[in-house]
Amino acid sequence: MPTDRDPLVRARLCQDWLKLVAQEEEPYRGRFFARIDAPLRETIDSAARVAWIPLANYVRLADILQETFGAVRAHAYYRRAFLASLDTPLLRPIFELGARLAGLTPATAVRWIPKGWDTAFKSAGVVTGEVLGPGSARLVYADLPAGFTSSEGWILSCAASAYGVYDFLRVDGVVRLDQTNRSTGRIVMELEWTERRK
Repeated sequence: MPTDRDPLVRARLCQDWLKLVAQEEEPYRGRFFARIDAPLRETIDSAARVAWIPLANYVRLADILQETFGAVRAHAYYRRAFLASLDTPLLRPIFELGARLAGLTPATAVRWIPKGWDTAFKSAGVVTGEVLGPGSARLVYADLPAGFTSSEGWILSCAASAYGVYDFLRVDGVVRLDQTNRSTGRIVMELEWTERRK
């Protein structure tokens, strides 16, 4: 049984992940689900949506997705999945509150992403957001558990989800990951964006 000191994730993130991949086209959907073993599926399916489950389940899904989809298709999936995740009880209230309080822009999203992180993960590191100037911001992921930092699949999902933020906000942007201190649990994501041309 995991303790509060173990890295944890809300079960609904993993459950929604399985639901979204089930909507993907073949042969990718089939390849993905063929790699989901019975214990992993049971852990995810049997948990209450708000329950905390071991983070290793979430990371395993990221690794399986990258292995079965490939990096380019996985990147496109994460962009779509981020947009779909905004229509869930977990993230919708956070984005609605951000929109009401400050208007939703990439800059305000960077300020609100740490709140979403704290809602979704426990004992899994800290995220801080900082606006650097017009069209520029930084997200710092610190004290990340080895489960995150050792997973190429999770690193890919993290960066690709930022592009999902750009898609949602209808801006064009670039994401740069500084992984220099990845082995110590720190990743820095530099974000730059401009308004999309109509």
